[in-house]
Amino acid sequence: MKRSYLFRLLIPVVLFIPCTLSAQGKYPNEGMPIRDLDGNVYRIIKTRSGVWMAENLRTSKLNDGTPLPLIKNNREWDYTKTAAYGWYKSTAEYAETYGAIYNWYAVETGKLCPKGWHVPTEEEWLDLMENAGSGQRSRNNAAKLKEAGTAHWKAPNEGATNEIFFTALPAGEVSFAYSDEKAGTKTSWWTSMEDRSDLNPGESASNANNVGLSYDFLSSSEGSFNKKSALPVRCKMNEE
Repeated sequence: MKRSYLFRLLIPVVLFIPCTLSAQGKYPNEGMPIRDLDGNVYRIIKTRSGVWMAENLRTSKLNDGTPLPLIKNNREWDYTKTAAYGWYKSTAEYAETYGAIYNWYAVETGKLCPKGWHVPTEEEWLDLMENAGSGQRSRNNAAKLKEAGTAHWKAPNEGATNEIFFTALPAGEVSFAYSDEKAGTKTSWWTSMEDRSDLNPGESASNANNVGLSYDFLSSSEGSFNKKSALPVRCKMNEE
């Protein structure tokens, strides 16, 4: 059974339009960057598991131009049941590195990613993590998605190589179950899937699935958080 917690806030990340910037060519698997309506530019990578954003979202709008309410206080997440975004510790500067955070109601709109992109399913996330640039699938490949070294991650940052330049950074989390996570210890992302594992047909789901990485494990973690929780989001390009 998946773990289920009610989260007030999860640490750390739309309307996107194609960016006319040239691909920088810094990484061998880098694609054309994209820009959101706020002017944020996002690096793109091409992987065995499709085309992914290599940064967490920082947008304040859905992809139809609808602005998202900004949550300015941790307690507000507890009673917000509509799409919203915020910053870890309510500090916008933090988002320059780690991205914004969103409740699952924003994911549920289907409009958080650029048109032609989507919030990945749990299956898509696990496919990425189990490949991670390797010719052989393994649960332990997940650690290869983390940024190498200890500039952001706490030591030992087990297995981190940034193999495909995904550059996963430790966003952390805040919840009823945990106080603020120590900086550099973990990250999690929303999936597009509700958690219906313990529900009867017709019952409404209050939780949604997430995936994560930790500084001291090779494999990924999968969990289920209350939809009021606030987590980073990555996007994947739709397959034609």
